[in-house]
Amino acid sequence: MRSNFTTRLQLLIALTASIAIAPQRSPAQASVDTARVAGWRSDIAYYLGQLKQRHYVLRNRPLPPGLIQAASRVSRNVPVYSDQRMLAEFEYLASFAGDGHTYMLPFGARRVPAQMLPLRMYLFTDGLYVIDAFEGYEKWIGARVVRIGDTPAETVIERMRPALSVDNRFGYLWVAPPLLSFRGMLERYADGIDRGDVAMTLRPRGGKNVRVKIPTVAAPPLRGIPKLPPSKFADAPPAPVYLSNVAENFWFRDLANGVLYFQFNQVMDSPRETLASFAKRLGDHVQETKPTAIIVDVRHNNGGNLTLLPPLMAAFREYEASNPGGQIYVLMGRNTFSAAQFFLGVMDAQTNAIFAGEPSSSRPNFVGEESQVVLPWSGAMGSISDQYHETIPGDRREWIQPEISYQLSSTDYFANRDPLLQKVLTAIARKARSKAKA
Repeated sequence: MRSNFTTRLQLLIALTASIAIAPQRSPAQASVDTARVAGWRSDIAYYLGQLKQRHYVLRNRPLPPGLIQAASRVSRNVPVYSDQRMLAEFEYLASFAGDGHTYMLPFGARRVPAQMLPLRMYLFTDGLYVIDAFEGYEKWIGARVVRIGDTPAETVIERMRPALSVDNRFGYLWVAPPLLSFRGMLERYADGIDRGDVAMTLRPRGGKNVRVKIPTVAAPPLRGIPKLPPSKFADAPPAPVYLSNVAENFWFRDLANGVLYFQFNQVMDSPRETLASFAKRLGDHVQETKPTAIIVDVRHNNGGNLTLLPPLMAAFREYEASNPGGQIYVLMGRNTFSAAQFFLGVMDAQTNAIFAGEPSSSRPNFVGEESQVVLPWSGAMGSISDQYHETIPGDRREWIQPEISYQLSSTDYFANRDPLLQKVLTAIARKARSKAKA
């Protein structure tokens, strides 16, 4: 039986569908396809119904008026929005849920072959830059993105900020640049984007601004936001330790002066070793070598299965109990999310760890769990969060504030430098000198 809510929503959409509101930044469809329009509108009704039934917060309260109004506006504009733009609009609707696990993807829809720029962008402290590119477009790696269409790159990012699925105000730094490569996002947030190639103003490495036209291409199979690669410059020095083995879920290495570096890239078992087995191996090594400090790097860790964490936490608690003078440092960043955020919260609550880097993209207590949703007509895919994770009862912080702060610049990134690790190693050395003088 169809719910009363869904029936009322479909009536609302039907009553407002005939109101023509011209979109500001979208190429028009050549002609109205009534089956297509009806299909997208049915997906809108279905999606809002799913949010109401399944979302951890929204299932217990009325849907936000802003969401209903936005859904009505999108419904009215289906005839003139492209299919790519519609995927971007569904992500906007998802953002009203207020968390990073309730989202709609700009790719993977059965009826909408995803198109994207052959460029991967990243937002540094000094601007938006191309950090990687598809074959044939490598010459743009290292270029600063000055304008997209007719809009300054910074303005495009600011337009995206309130319309993205994030847990806190810092999360857009992680989410916005990779999503911006998709045609639907370009149509929604940048002026001057038509159905042809995308006009961009780029500033190549060591050069001046150039106006170019970049075609969009078929998006390859994707699984989430890719991790940060080492610098692609041919003349760059070797990759720094934090970019040297990002594909491995977890690994550790002894550094100089009795420091242990542990990179934790995914809260998941690896193909060769379970996280529990690794935690024991790490713990045994720590008890044998008794490092003066442990650096735990979770800058690339966007989550996984939080139920795997207890053995690892036991190893850290044992380290602190058996080494009163030892110190744990946790390096975090915008890519630290979901189960990795849970790890941050537990480390904050159960250890004396010092946090360093930039804020993570989530809160100590957050609504978040992957729960797939697929829209019936378009086949667009996403997730609706249906669980709440509380690591520190009553904690209302948007993020855990780093005691040692650093945000990456393009200069340091392309030169394969890691100033954050150097800052932490300097702090460790300073503490050791103070202890020796005491």
